[in-house]
Amino acid sequence: MKFIKYCVLLSGIALMMGGCVSKTSNNNEVKEEYGHTLEDSIKSIEVEIDSCRSQVSLLSDQVGVWMRDFTNVSKPREAGSYLIMSSWVNRYPLTSTGLVARINDNGQFELIAALSGGTFEAVSVQAPEETAVSDNVPNDQALNYRANGLNTVLFTGEKADAIGELISDNELNPLTLSFIQGNGKVVKTWKISSEYAKMISYTWLLYSNKMALAKAQAKIPMLQEKIKILRIHHNGMTQDETE
Repeated sequence: MKFIKYCVLLSGIALMMGGCVSKTSNNNEVKEEYGHTLEDSIKSIEVEIDSCRSQVSLLSDQVGVWMRDFTNVSKPREAGSYLIMSSWVNRYPLTSTGLVARINDNGQFELIAALSGGTFEAVSVQAPEETAVSDNVPNDQALNYRANGLNTVLFTGEKADAIGELISDNELNPLTLSFIQGNGKVVKTWKISSEYAKMISYTWLLYSNKMALAKAQAKIPMLQEKIKILRIHHNGMTQDETE
């Protein structure tokens, strides 16, 4: 009986030892696999950083090319400076019905619409297959003012951006500008000529390239910080294994 109990005890110890070895082996495999995953993540982010740097280089060149057609204007009556196509420096501010674009000193895309002999609070632009509508800008705001029989309104924000993009995408297509009162009534429509469409399209392209450039530039340090965190974690695992 004692011999049988002794055999059972030895068998139990052997099973426990075998379980510990198997568990340790599995833990090592999991750590090794996780370490490889961290290394793969670091390599993937490094590739993404290289791609961002290439994008920054390309966009910087494109912005440089677009900037050749623009002039930075600063006038005493204006709150700040703005970028406008050089060929339009002497044609802005508008003195008759029309629609132009500029980029303010905060980097925002702005549309300026003017209507002679009428009043309005919003505009819409119609292309062959789609229409974009601005926000309403009431007359009691500084962005909607009247002087010498001309009502001028400045639009900015997402809806103004959408109009700029629409005009840029349809520069060679027929485009119609509608002047809209606060009650939704269209008071006048105006065909956007090719020179106006080109002016707005060029301004939008400069703006969108500048925005894409800023986004790519901001992304690089964020990715570098991710790599830093992953490497600290990876090095910590390696140190644990050597101890």
